[in-house]
Amino acid sequence: MDIRNIDLNLLVALDALLAERNVSRAAVRLHLSQPAASALLARLRELFGDPLLLRSARGMLPTPRALELLGPVRRVLDEIDAIVQPRAAFDAASAEHTFRLSSSDYVEYALVPKLVDYLERKAPGVRLEVSALDLPLVAKQMESGDVDLCITGLQNAPAGLHVRPLYMERIVSVVRRDHPGVGAHLTLDTFCSLEHIRVSVPGSGFSTQIDGALAALGRKRRVRLSVPHFLLVPEILARSDMISALPERLARGYAKKLRIFEPPLDLEGFTVGEIWHERNERDPAQQWLRDALLELASRPPK
Repeated sequence: MDIRNIDLNLLVALDALLAERNVSRAAVRLHLSQPAASALLARLRELFGDPLLLRSARGMLPTPRALELLGPVRRVLDEIDAIVQPRAAFDAASAEHTFRLSSSDYVEYALVPKLVDYLERKAPGVRLEVSALDLPLVAKQMESGDVDLCITGLQNAPAGLHVRPLYMERIVSVVRRDHPGVGAHLTLDTFCSLEHIRVSVPGSGFSTQIDGALAALGRKRRVRLSVPHFLLVPEILARSDMISALPERLARGYAKKLRIFEPPLDLEGFTVGEIWHERNERDPAQQWLRDALLELASRPPK
C-alpha cells in the first residue's frame, strides 16, 4: 500500500461508517447519497483487504480489523484537523516553550537582561537559548530551526529574510573617568594621538567605518589592541589610558567608570533590528517574541 496513492477522504468515510455502522446514516453524515456511500465502503474494503462492516440481524457489525482501525483513524483525522485549522494565539502566561536567539555580545547586553526580566513576569514557563552571532551561518541556522530570531545591526541582514527595526544606535568615544590626557572636550588631535582599542566584529563594518572616516580627513588612529567583542572594551578602558568607540547603550551602562564624548569626526549610527526566516513569519509564539522585543527596545536605556 503506497500512502501517496490513498485518497484521505476515504478515511473520513471510514470514520463515519464505523461511527454510524449504517450506510444510510453515514451517507447523511457525509452529505452524500446512499449509493455514493456504498461505493466508498466498497473502495475501503478493497483498500484494507477486509469486509470492515458485515450485515447482520442487528445491523452492520464491524470486523476485528475495523475495530483496530477505529481509534487510529480518529486520531489521524484529529491531527489533520489541527494542522489545517487556524493556529491558536500564544498564551505566554501558560506556555512551555524555548526560544533560540542569536546576537552579538553588545545586543545581549542591551536587550537580553530586559527580555529575561520580561519573561519572568509575563511568561514564566518560557526558556531562552542565546548563541553567539555567526553572520556567515545565521541564515542557514534559521532555515534549519537552530535559531529562531537574530538580533543585530540591520546592515548585516542576509538577503531574503524578514527584518524589523528595533532602535537606532549612536557611536560614541569613551575613555576612563580620570584619563589624564583628555580635557573637557575630545579633539581630533587627541583622538588620533591616543592608543585605541579597535573592535573588529566580523562582517559588521564597525571598525572599518572609523578608519574610513579618519582616512577621508587624512588622519589615522594608533591601534594598540584589537578585540572581536564589545564587552571586553569597558573593563580594559577603565584600567588604561586607551580610547575606544562603542555603541552608546553599552557605554552608558559603564558611566560610573567611563567618560563619554561625541566623536570628533562624522560617524554614522546603525539600526539594531530583528531578523527571521519565512518559516517563523506566522508562528504565534515567534510573533509574540518579536513584539515583546520591540516593546522592550522602545524603552529608553537606564
